[in-house]
Amino acid sequence: METALNELIRISTRVGQDKTLVLGNYGNTSVKTDDGKYMFIKASGARLDSMNSQQGWRRLRVESVVQLLESRKLRSASTVERSHLINAGLICACDDAHDAAVMPSIESFFHAILGRVVIHLHPECILAVACARNGQAIMQKIFADEKLPPLWIPYAGLGYTSAIKIKSLVSRYEKEQGRKPAIMLMENHGLIVNADSPAAALRLVSKAVNACQIKKPASAKVKNVETDVQAIRSTLLSIRSAIFQGEGRYACIKYYNDAGITAFTGLKNARELCAPGAVTPDEACQLAGAPMWIERVDTASIRSAIQRRIDRGQPVPAGFLVKGQGLFAAAAPCKADETAEFFRCYMRVRATTGAMGGPKSIPNKLLAAYCEPKQQIHRAGAVLSNRLAVVTGAGSGLGRSIAVGLARAGAYIALADIDAQAAAETAELIKNEIPASATLVLHCNVTDEDSVQAGFDKIIDNWGGLDICVNAAGIAPAYSLVDLPVNKWRAALEINLTGYFLMARAAARIMIAQKMGGAIINISSKSGLDASKNNTPYNATKAGELHMARGWALELGSHNIRVNCVCPGNVFEGSKIWNPEYIKVCAQKYGIRPEEVIPFYVSKTALNREIKGQDVADSVVFLASDQARRITGQVLVPDAGQVFVR
Repeated sequence: METALNELIRISTRVGQDKTLVLGNYGNTSVKTDDGKYMFIKASGARLDSMNSQQGWRRLRVESVVQLLESRKLRSASTVERSHLINAGLICACDDAHDAAVMPSIESFFHAILGRVVIHLHPECILAVACARNGQAIMQKIFADEKLPPLWIPYAGLGYTSAIKIKSLVSRYEKEQGRKPAIMLMENHGLIVNADSPAAALRLVSKAVNACQIKKPASAKVKNVETDVQAIRSTLLSIRSAIFQGEGRYACIKYYNDAGITAFTGLKNARELCAPGAVTPDEACQLAGAPMWIERVDTASIRSAIQRRIDRGQPVPAGFLVKGQGLFAAAAPCKADETAEFFRCYMRVRATTGAMGGPKSIPNKLLAAYCEPKQQIHRAGAVLSNRLAVVTGAGSGLGRSIAVGLARAGAYIALADIDAQAAAETAELIKNEIPASATLVLHCNVTDEDSVQAGFDKIIDNWGGLDICVNAAGIAPAYSLVDLPVNKWRAALEINLTGYFLMARAAARIMIAQKMGGAIINISSKSGLDASKNNTPYNATKAGELHMARGWALELGSHNIRVNCVCPGNVFEGSKIWNPEYIKVCAQKYGIRPEEVIPFYVSKTALNREIKGQDVADSVVFLASDQARRITGQVLVPDAGQVFVR
């Protein structure tokens, strides 16, 4: 037992660490015990290069797996019923201490019926042959001098159906050749090697890979044109808008370009190589097929191309290849770089198939039962799933609470704050609580036009658009009228009014350009509705924020951009405004002790409850969501019943 497991770990880490052999660490490996009764196999979803003695594998009873494969009940079952039976049967075949939630590889069946050591991989050079229209003939030509030639396995899906096909063809091969095939090329899938020892299996991998090094066709010379940043940003918005109009979903878009992408776009047949359809199950599941080839960059043209795919029952891909610009990946932020790397690999594969009749796609009906494109990450019950938001003052107090609340609701959050370290701490809080979310830290001075623009440029460059803008940064210099320094007055005007204006203006320009609507939310205050004593700058600016929002609502309504305000009551937790000095001023104002200030303010509410940051965040989430789709120019007052809107 120990020997077989150690051998599995050794060959798995060996091939897993060689990036020419694996893509995204996909593939599977198995080693049987000497008596053939047990098989150690890579666990489903585990990484080959991180397998160890404690994790990344399952031990199966070989006879149980073979019996399951040969089950008449399984053969006659419907697709859904068969899937349940397979999952239950493979778990029952496991004989180890691992949790039942850890499934063995979906390909356990063909591993069970082959030799002692089996390695299944997806090297690019093998994929190029396996995914070419003339792939089988090319394979036969490559290995023409072999006494025992490789076996070609026509595509038959994954898992059970693939194993049924392999079993039949291997049985025939064994009758003709006197032994099982050592090398197998799976059409539209990859490589299988079959040997008696780990060393022999690894040698077979090297032999097959070296033999299949097909030279890619030379690409046309493409001039290195300096990237037009504004043109790229315009394309990002157009693609995001087209996806929204075509499928009604919010997507994140990120731009990529390098020598390899440029070389592919320079091929004379680049458009043909990007023909719809996936050439492997992995390409279907990860990318929904080849990138969509775009020559005319405008929302209407891209929208039409997307609609044509939808009308033909073809999935919208996770990437768009724009002539003269590069690759635009539509993926969740945490998956964007990986998605782009997948596209680079499959561009190389498709380019190489050009010398072998071009790529051969898998019919959609053969893919539907096995995978579903997963470029974006949707969280159940997340009302703002995949929405892109920016929150100012996100490093502390209400800004932080709102940012966390939006992330909990499924949005990706750009955290804008003049204190970048504080914003980074908010990002860490979100990451720890909501690993599936994503954040951008923006070192932003909301009173500086260039700083604001740089922040929005970073959002576009990383995520491709914007759906929600929350103005929450603010200050509250507390002075009586006669003691108010003019510099404190001007500082409040700059941060609380100019800052809101600059952020809203930049956000509105993006939202108008991407034609997807949006939500702008000003965090005002109950003091904007009902003035408070010794608070001239705060009273004036918070009232001004309300009236600015009402005017913006009138201006932007035709673009389906909604503008609303939230007027919180006194929120003490984590607030920079409610600092010891401010509390001391309030104590003097009401003739009470500093420690009595917070209970005093709470007692002024109808509910007699302290208002928390999450209470305000919930109001913002509501106004940003489709539940508030007909609400604009309005004021929501989460103050526990202190000020009643008149």
